[in-house]
Amino acid sequence: MKLRTVSLINALSTRIFALFWLSFLLLFGLAFFLPHFDSRIYSELTSEEVSGYHREISSAIRSNHLSHILSGAPVFPSDKFDGVHPVLVDQKGRILGARREEIAPIQQFMYQSSTPLRPLKKNFYDIQVAGPFIVHINMGEDMPYFLYFLSRVNAQKEIVTFIFDHPLVLIIVIMAISTPLLWWLSRSIGRPLRNLQSAANAVALGDFKADKKLETQGTIELRQVGQSFNRMTDALDDLLSNQQSLLSSISHELRTPLTRLQLALALLRRRVGEGAETARIEKEAERLDEMINDLLLLSRQQLNSHILRSIFPITELWTDIMNDAAFEAEQKNLQFSIKQLIYSPERYYLNGNKGLLTSAVENIVRNALKYTKSCIEATICLQENTLFIAIDDNGSGIPEKEYENIFKPFYRVDEARTRETGGTGLGLAIVANVVKEHQGTVWAAQSHLGGLRVVIRLPLWISQ
Repeated sequence: MKLRTVSLINALSTRIFALFWLSFLLLFGLAFFLPHFDSRIYSELTSEEVSGYHREISSAIRSNHLSHILSGAPVFPSDKFDGVHPVLVDQKGRILGARREEIAPIQQFMYQSSTPLRPLKKNFYDIQVAGPFIVHINMGEDMPYFLYFLSRVNAQKEIVTFIFDHPLVLIIVIMAISTPLLWWLSRSIGRPLRNLQSAANAVALGDFKADKKLETQGTIELRQVGQSFNRMTDALDDLLSNQQSLLSSISHELRTPLTRLQLALALLRRRVGEGAETARIEKEAERLDEMINDLLLLSRQQLNSHILRSIFPITELWTDIMNDAAFEAEQKNLQFSIKQLIYSPERYYLNGNKGLLTSAVENIVRNALKYTKSCIEATICLQENTLFIAIDDNGSGIPEKEYENIFKPFYRVDEARTRETGGTGLGLAIVANVVKEHQGTVWAAQSHLGGLRVVIRLPLWISQ
């Protein structure tokens, strides 16, 4: 029962539901109670306050303060620091005894509070107005005066008043209440998702190690996703391990009869001598041996391409290969040209298995050397943090419908040409596998030289 309760609390839906209603209740409480602390609202005077103001009225009458106001005695600016002082308003609405800055608050107060039976009070920034009260100053007069009391208040303490005067501040207060809760929620969701993303990227690069943090961090739903992801990673690791073991076993089983075949071929040569038949058997045995080697190489690349990764300058990918190819082309009387359209290529890097990548580039170049008629052109350029290496030749080319098929294992466009030039049909498949393992692509197209163009696209390494 306790475990079930903990799981329910850690559930993502429970957290979102609880935080939504908690934020709503806090904001509702703020909206409901905050106006009660707003000193700007019109509020009724308490009985104690009414009694206090009546004493002030009696004191002002005995000291002839009200008479001085009616006589037009000037009000000095320093009088505002004397505490509570009275202001009279006659039946015509004329205000007597008020300073200039007090007239506008009094006029606004008069429009909202005009009955002496229910005197009110209200703050206008640093001025508090209370009233009205009815007074008869000269006993011979029939027309009474309305009396208001003005006092100074400490504006620094009127925080709520300031908030209501500035709606933007109110919005900031609301955001300050809800932001920590929402930040905590997003963090509790975001961190496990980032861990899951890192684990997925590692699997995409060939690292099939389970990450136990995925099963211990975050909400219960994300932990379940992490647990399922780890099970999938373990299954993939087992699958590839079994594949490697199977291919190793197949290789061993194939090599045993192949060795016997080669031994039988040697005995046959000793008995009957050289002939077309023995030469054909030897050539097919060599092809079978080469095919087994390529098949194992492809399998090892798929399994271990992530182990020997490093960060290296892009120039190391083609410099030695192009120099060797240019020398070999010169020996065969072929034209070999290189167009390197990169300014300061040493500033750019790749992250990957340098041996496999250079082998892939070399495979493409050697295919061009094998099938070209007279010239080869290599073009190297950068575009949007991506490296492009294109190899063109003026050979016979292949039909357009075969452009995608040549990267499939054991696929041959022309069986007769394959027997003439050699090959197992795995070379371009190995290239495609290596490039794919490095988050790149490879494709074939018709060359402007008339033959075949093969392009390798690889993303650059960008430091984080």
